[in-house]
Amino acid sequence: MRRLIALVGAVLLGASSLGAQTQAKMFDLGVHLGQQIFDKGTALEDTPFVGLDASYELPWNPLSLAFKGSTFGVGLLVDVSRPVTKGDQFPLVAFDFGDTTFLYAVAQRITLVQAGLQAVLGVPIGKARLYGFAGSGMYSMFMDARAVGHNHKVTHPMATFGGGLNYALTSSIGVRAQARAVTFTQFDRQDLDATVGYIQDRRIKDALPPPLATSKTPTNMQYSLVFQYIPGGK
Repeated sequence: MRRLIALVGAVLLGASSLGAQTQAKMFDLGVHLGQQIFDKGTALEDTPFVGLDASYELPWNPLSLAFKGSTFGVGLLVDVSRPVTKGDQFPLVAFDFGDTTFLYAVAQRITLVQAGLQAVLGVPIGKARLYGFAGSGMYSMFMDARAVGHNHKVTHPMATFGGGLNYALTSSIGVRAQARAVTFTQFDRQDLDATVGYIQDRRIKDALPPPLATSKTPTNMQYSLVFQYIPGGK
C-alpha cells in the first residue's frame, strides 16, 4: 500500500510540474457510498461499501482533437467493505450430543480493502460530464481472527473499469452516479472457509446442495453515489 501511494504521489507531482508550464489543471476528490454485488461463486454476501478517489487532470489528452472540452487524468482509488461469507458454500460442521447430531453452517465477517491506480477520461454532455476509467491494483481480504483462530489475510492483484455521470452543483462541488466492475485474480474460495478448527461433517454428504461453481477471476460490481470536491474549482 505504501508503494502504491508513493507511486501515485510521484505521478501527480510530475503532472503538476508539467501542468504549471502550460495551464492550471484540476484536482478533485470523491467520497463513495454504495453497494457491492459479488459474483455468486465468491461465497460473499452483497454489502455496502465506502471509498475515496482522487484524480488529477493531465495536460496531455488523447481525446482533445475529437471531443471539445474533454479531459484525461490519473488517480488513486481505495474502498473498504465488511461482507459476510455464505456458510452453505463450505462444508458443514457436526456436533454429536448423545444420539443426536447437529449440523451447522459456519460463516465469518471479513474486511475487504481494494486499492489501485486508474486513468480517467471525461467528455461534456450539456451541463453534465460523462466519464470512463480503467486501472489495476490490489485487493486484501482480512479474515475474522475469532472465526479462524488466528490473524490471516490474503492479498492479490485486481483489475477495474467502469464509468458514470458527473453533475456539477457549484464550481467546487458535484455529484456522480457510478458503476464499477472489479475483477479479482488468483482468487481461492477456500481462503474464506471458517470451518478450520471445527469438526467438518464427513458422514452426511447431501445435507446441502453442492456449492456453486467458483472461478479464479470472479468479477464483482459496485454501484455508488459519489460526492465530489474540487479544491479551488472555478
